[in-house]
Amino acid sequence: MHTFLALGLLSYLLGLLNSTRLTFIANDESDTAIALTQIIRGLQQPSLAILALPSLALSDGVCQKERSVYLDDFLQRLHRSNYKSVVFSQTELFFQHIEENLQGANECISLILDEPNQLLNSLHDRHLGHRLSLFIFYWGARWPPSSRVIRFREPLRAVVVTRPRKKAFRIYYNQARPCSDSQLQLVNWYDGDNLGLQRIPLLPTALSVYANFKGRTFRVPVFHSPPWFWVTYCNNSFEEDEELNSLDSIEKRKVRVTGGRDHRLLMLLSKHMNFRFKYIEAPGRTQGSMRSEDGKDSNDSFTGGIGLLQSGQAEFFLGDVGLSWERRKAIEFSFFTLADSGAFATHAPRRLNEALAIMRPFKQDIWPHLILTIIFSGPIFYGIIALPYIWRRPWVNSDVEHLGELCIHMTYLKEITPRLLKLKPRTVMSAYQMPHQLFQKCIWFTLRLFLKQSLFRALTLQL
Repeated sequence: MHTFLALGLLSYLLGLLNSTRLTFIANDESDTAIALTQIIRGLQQPSLAILALPSLALSDGVCQKERSVYLDDFLQRLHRSNYKSVVFSQTELFFQHIEENLQGANECISLILDEPNQLLNSLHDRHLGHRLSLFIFYWGARWPPSSRVIRFREPLRAVVVTRPRKKAFRIYYNQARPCSDSQLQLVNWYDGDNLGLQRIPLLPTALSVYANFKGRTFRVPVFHSPPWFWVTYCNNSFEEDEELNSLDSIEKRKVRVTGGRDHRLLMLLSKHMNFRFKYIEAPGRTQGSMRSEDGKDSNDSFTGGIGLLQSGQAEFFLGDVGLSWERRKAIEFSFFTLADSGAFATHAPRRLNEALAIMRPFKQDIWPHLILTIIFSGPIFYGIIALPYIWRRPWVNSDVEHLGELCIHMTYLKEITPRLLKLKPRTVMSAYQMPHQLFQKCIWFTLRLFLKQSLFRALTLQL
């Protein structure tokens, strides 16, 4: 038993070291067709592009014959499931099909029946690695390729399907973790003797994978462009570095960002999504312009910050970057952060204390004037009401004379002695007729008015 275990472990290690070796299981070709159909249906996409080269590196004619048998069966099952498929036998036509879909912003899923090391360089050189494109590799291998031999670098999305035994298939994905190593991770499997595909959808969503970057560090090109970035340069280099592909020379350029709208937005995103970032100076201190070698459009590349993204020396570029057709073919753009005259990212609204609702709208320099207005408005209102009573007090003839505690009514005396008593009538001012507690009512009226009470009730005061 130990001998068989050692032999099995040895075969597994040899399969990892020699990952480019094709290993096929030449039994029951329909198992492969059924498994591939279930895997494609797990992606929940209605169309598929298939690359089946006639000169595959299949070891012998038997493997070539097996590939053609399960491919025909696979296409029949795929069409019965109402899937649209297109089969290519030439890589150039296959690449053109993917480019047309990316230019139209259409999601494109491709099944490549070949080893990935023969096509990865072409996919990277033609910038076909995109969030809308997914490449599924199946060539009948028992084990996934070793990361020391083949690396699926971002932003390429790649799936490798292996067949360790009969009716068993494993699905590996290079973007199953938020780190940047792009190593293949087992995310799903198919078992023909059990329940088929383990889970649907086939791959984890980008929202679940990249919700937490777990402290990953990103390189972000930056240049002085207020109000988006306020940058202080720590060197005197202004000309673009001749060696654009040298990451060491770029990281030596020290920059210090002191503020800006996009700087604050980036800090908020890094805190929420748990990642770190490092600013690097954009060559030429510009967004970047298109340059072509020897006037050939096929070799178009960009300078500046866009050139760093295109060459893979930076992960993303945040700022007032203009969108053009040439730039869109070179790099990928996200949603717009400046759709109108301004866009703001703030904290979520929270419940405020209702007890301070009357104090919150006013600043500190407003409160002294407001308090003085409340204090003096009541007396001023009282004076406005009381002045007419003071100015218009009439003079009337006095009918009562006071001699100590004795009161003498002069009208009565004149009636009983009309000729004996001749007195000149004396005029006095009329009695004060202002309403009762007028001052207190004026103070209470102004307080209710400033405290936003009902004005109608305040006017019911009896003056």
